[in-house]
Amino acid sequence: MYNLVLFDMDGTLVDSGVGILSCIVRTLEDFGIYGKSFDDLRFMVGPPIRDGFRQLGYFDESQIEEVVVRCREHFAQNGMQGFRLFDDIVELLESLKAKGIKMAVATSARTTSANECLGNFGINEYFDMIVGANEDGTRSEKPEIIGHILDTLDSERKFNTIMIGDREFDILGAKAHGIVSVGVLWGNGSEAELTQAGADHIVDSLEELKLIIAPKAH
Repeated sequence: MYNLVLFDMDGTLVDSGVGILSCIVRTLEDFGIYGKSFDDLRFMVGPPIRDGFRQLGYFDESQIEEVVVRCREHFAQNGMQGFRLFDDIVELLESLKAKGIKMAVATSARTTSANECLGNFGINEYFDMIVGANEDGTRSEKPEIIGHILDTLDSERKFNTIMIGDREFDILGAKAHGIVSVGVLWGNGSEAELTQAGADHIVDSLEELKLIIAPKAH
């Protein structure tokens, strides 16, 4: 059984895709870019938002900060309205907490946004840490975020730790620290993406996930 569980947020705990993608579409339209569908932009849900706008190829580096600020303005207005917890997430967290398992959130979203989001759902109390990017965009890569959590909660690396996420960035972040990774298929990534990244496990249900984290939990 694992005694330290790290969760990605967007696409793993929270179904946030519609809210985030709506903000991205509105931002692009502000800059005269029309016709992008959610499917075109879904790759941007999960990694640092600056990287997503860079990858689109519409903006030069001098514009990126302005674009990110505009996107955050849209998000602050109503970006979380479409968010919901994935089914049975609360039950999973309660089960793990009852067993004394430490839990943390490792997200590329800003820490302030992650705290607000999880607080809105009343689940931030389950986590020993909620760690994301700094306000200025630093510490936005998954290896940095996971490293910060491990340095704080497991400085001597004695815990049996597992990272759970829906994108390749979660899997690669776990590999950077030599911890086990689980890719989930209910989020924004594909089985092919997670397989190519080298996920140790890939699951499509919370029941499968429970069996991996705590085999005796049920």
